[in-house]
Amino acid sequence: MAVYKTYEQIGLAEDVSSIISDITPTDTPMYSLIKSEKVQARQYQYQTDTLAAAGANAQLEGFTASAGTAIPTVMITGNTQILQKTFQVSATADAVKAYGRAKETALKMVA
Repeated sequence: MAVYKTYEQIGLAEDVSSIISDITPTDTPMYSLIKSEKVQARQYQYQTDTLAAAGANAQLEGFTASAGTAIPTVMITGNTQILQKTFQVSATADAVKAYGRAKETALKMVA
């Protein structure tokens, strides 16, 4: 029996985050800024923004201000991914005392 997947589905709602992230100060933005946010679509989007560059902006009293250039946010698209790690630990291996963990299963889940 064929499984109907979201890849074939038409009319899916967009999933756009309402959080705008500042990724400028980091080298690894996805790992540094990743937060737990529930998405409701296979493909999701979020916006990023950058800080304005520091500049020499001291002015004399009475100066005439001029408008600067506004830079829009950037929309980034990502895809959800199903991850699987299959393992089996015997009941005895979970029951015996071991250094650094309460249960072998707990260690295998994160390793």
